[in-house]
Amino acid sequence: MRYAFAISSLFLLVVISDSKCSKQKQTEYDIPDHVTPENRALFIERAEKGKILYKLYCADCHGIFARGKDSIPNFTKTQIDNYHATALIGLDPKNHAVAQKMSSEQIDYVVTFLRLRKVKK
Repeated sequence: MRYAFAISSLFLLVVISDSKCSKQKQTEYDIPDHVTPENRALFIERAEKGKILYKLYCADCHGIFARGKDSIPNFTKTQIDNYHATALIGLDPKNHAVAQKMSSEQIDYVVTFLRLRKVKK
């Protein structure tokens, strides 16, 4: 009897946890219509990895998931491109100290996330 109760309790806990996870707000991505379904899936996979990295390394200062610091703006599309270029070649170590701790692949993931995320207008 105790065994059956324990199993049913565990099952209920898993179902409740799963329903809470599925209710989390999903990020929408703005991917052009001409992109094939296979490439669309790859873009979304890369963007989701970038979203995690952005939350870890960037959001405290730049916002999106947090308020961000007043002196450090959220990125415009041009700023994203400029940041990407300078971070990858290491031109501005003072302003890109966090990016220097990341691999070029991680930076690409973050940039993919920033470029593809749907921004409310």
